[in-house]
Amino acid sequence: MKNHLYLYFEGVIIILTGIFLLFSENFNFLTTRYIIGISFIIGSSLALISAFSNKRDQVQFSYHEMHALALFVYGFSILLFAFNLEVLNNLTTFLLLFYAFSEIIFCHWVFNLKNIVKIKISLIRVLSGLVVGIGTAFLMNNYTASILATLQGFGILFIIIGVNIFLYVPIMKTKWDNNAST
Repeated sequence: MKNHLYLYFEGVIIILTGIFLLFSENFNFLTTRYIIGISFIIGSSLALISAFSNKRDQVQFSYHEMHALALFVYGFSILLFAFNLEVLNNLTTFLLLFYAFSEIIFCHWVFNLKNIVKIKISLIRVLSGLVVGIGTAFLMNNYTASILATLQGFGILFIIIGVNIFLYVPIMKTKWDNNAST
């Protein structure tokens, strides 16, 4: 299987998890906890496979290793420590804030390498990081919303993250193709 397909599958899993969270009020907490935890462990495993199958000296692949490890820790944390909605909400908030900052820092990191950077991709990544960060801050400070409504809002943010992965895979595919030809 081509390595970039693993990233597409990761994006699909994150989008489906986001959609699941939108409808999570229809499921009991235990089901929600297991679906989120297992989904993110599977998604992160796919991201790790694609990241480790390439040259490790490229920042794009190092970033995906870091991203995948964060998702892996999140998935296991949900399964091991999220015994109520409040803890699930807190762990998800931490993941989303990490994601927001890492997207913005990643773009800064790439520009500092003085490599040829596609400005469109960098802008999409920074915009994605800002939307997820601001969205997370808004959801956490919306005191009129229930924790369940906040988790549903997090579902929208997960969908944005999954779409961001879909937008970035063609760039990663180019890197894989360049690695294969050298």
